[in-house]
Amino acid sequence: MKRFVLLTLFFLTALLATPGFCQKLRPVTLGLTGRSLTTLIFEMSIRRGHFKQQGLDVKLITIRQSDVIIKATMAGELDFMSIIPTAILASVRGLPIRTIAVNVDNAPYVLVGRPQIKSMSDLKGKKIAVSSLGSMSTLVVREIVARSGLDPDRDVTYLAVGGSETRSGAMAAGFVDAALMTIPLNFAPERQGYNRLAWAPDYVRFPINGVSGSPDYFSANRDLAVALLRGMAGGVRDVKQRKAEMVTFLKSYIEVPEDEAAKSYEFLASHMPDNMIVDDAVIKSAMEFAASALKLKPDAVPDISKVRDWSYARAATK
Repeated sequence: MKRFVLLTLFFLTALLATPGFCQKLRPVTLGLTGRSLTTLIFEMSIRRGHFKQQGLDVKLITIRQSDVIIKATMAGELDFMSIIPTAILASVRGLPIRTIAVNVDNAPYVLVGRPQIKSMSDLKGKKIAVSSLGSMSTLVVREIVARSGLDPDRDVTYLAVGGSETRSGAMAAGFVDAALMTIPLNFAPERQGYNRLAWAPDYVRFPINGVSGSPDYFSANRDLAVALLRGMAGGVRDVKQRKAEMVTFLKSYIEVPEDEAAKSYEFLASHMPDNMIVDDAVIKSAMEFAASALKLKPDAVPDISKVRDWSYARAATK
């Protein structure tokens, strides 16, 4: 009996000494505009315990408008944010926002129109749903509109309605005539007779998802930032190495048929950097697009060091 008690105490002591059992998890908030294909990495990092292994309790906070996420991050109401296009735009504007990791290096935006909108020219005098008026995605829509022969300031009206799901709903309800979506949310409307008007990567390339935030917060909480990225690295590996499982999960996560889930997965897997770092050429391209759209003079554009800092991702994946 005594031996049994001693063995029991030994195993309990060993169990309680393991990091995952006794460690108090640190709460962390990460802002996003809603569930989408590109948030799958965060979901996997949570569901498979990668964040927990790093001592983190990560909460995904949905805020429909990306400019509000920027304000909340700068005010310290959010620890991190995931909307990289808006983060780069804010950095180019001179705001203290830095990108430290990229999960998806191209933006799968699709401009979709209602059945009666057959082409871009049909959008004259019509309404387009965007996330927020100050977002990079809105600048992409303006670029598409301008290169289609319309005046982006006079010929169309932009309505800020939030994330892709909300934009899709606004179009389905008839409140807007077209909406900018991320794949695969465009597939269902297209099956119902809505028309694909433009594929955004034909016009501009920039990262769409990752981690950004306040450089002061990152500096003061470096270990936390690195731990977050280590947890995300586990999610990246899961997504890349478990194709069948991910396609099955995507069917329910974003509510699409299996063939659309498979197409979406292929796009995602082919645009996920293993080390969560992209070439500076990609960041510079996004910066140049933002500066052009904002009509900034060259000397007003910040150095790339004010836009991205890969030291955290390197520390997390070494």
